[in-house]
Amino acid sequence: MDVLASLPDNRAIRGNVPICTNSLEGFLANFESYLVDRAKYCDHAVRELAVQALMSGGKRIRPALVHACGTGNLAVSKNLIKAGAIVEFVHVATLVHDDVLDDASIRRDRQTVYADRGATAAILLGDALFAHALEMASEFPENEVCRWVATATRRTCSGEIQQSFLRGDFTLTSLRYRQIIEAKTAELFSVSCRLGSHVAGLDDATSALACDFGRRLGLAYQIFDDLADVFGREADFGKSLGRDLAHGKVTLPTITLFSKLSNFEAARLHETLLNSGREPNPEIVLEMIDLMRTHGVHEECRELLDEELSAIGNTLSEFTDDTIARHLGDLRQVIVDRVAILLG
Repeated sequence: MDVLASLPDNRAIRGNVPICTNSLEGFLANFESYLVDRAKYCDHAVRELAVQALMSGGKRIRPALVHACGTGNLAVSKNLIKAGAIVEFVHVATLVHDDVLDDASIRRDRQTVYADRGATAAILLGDALFAHALEMASEFPENEVCRWVATATRRTCSGEIQQSFLRGDFTLTSLRYRQIIEAKTAELFSVSCRLGSHVAGLDDATSALACDFGRRLGLAYQIFDDLADVFGREADFGKSLGRDLAHGKVTLPTITLFSKLSNFEAARLHETLLNSGREPNPEIVLEMIDLMRTHGVHEECRELLDEELSAIGNTLSEFTDDTIARHLGDLRQVIVDRVAILLG
């Protein structure tokens, strides 16, 4: 079961809730209240937009990773919530910027800040959210927290920049693709586990294992997201789909497809994509989906995703703390369940 899907709509939670971290529901209830309060710390000019972006929904997987690594230490619950808010501020900032880059009008079943207020407001809001995340990190007495968050933010932005520079370069290798998504997606998953482990005072070996779990989960999540952009439905995933194709963004399905085409076929399809404009062309999307099915792209990508999910399972088996392993295993199941929706 998707442990996050059964939670109450996080956009409706407000007010003071007693601190409780021994359940994910209790943690996220407090987290949502804290997130709203921290958004109100933002400067008046961006406060309304910050609340709009932060409270627009989402599964809160990164804060849930923080909770999973720290749930055994109830004495640190407030700092766990703050650590979860830090990674969520960074994550939402990247989404706000992504919507500008991808010309996306829908995010989590709602109009994006970019579509509502324009590119300038969205870019500056993302910058403000990044800055506020670092401000929260600086409130911890340990310098490591601020350094880890700053490093993760830098690597995430670096991954996005690399992918942006490589738009339309479908000769990219799968190894290079993996390096990019390790930076742009897996880094925030990994630092979420690092922060939770650090706040809870876990030993170095357990913390390293948790970070490895987070990195692998992030890789699997991005592979899934790439597949959803091609084979998913907006009604199932609550965001604009098909835009990676329209914008020439290099993803695993397109890399795999181009590796199987003849030089002539690849050149023709590449030219078609370059001339398709900024809006996804349904005919081109359908053509690419047909080509992917003809060449077994879906099955090959699914095999890679299954391999990553299996590796995550192996990492889980190395934990000696059954509580942490169980909570992290529940988050792995979130992706497994969403893959089932994609293939349904």
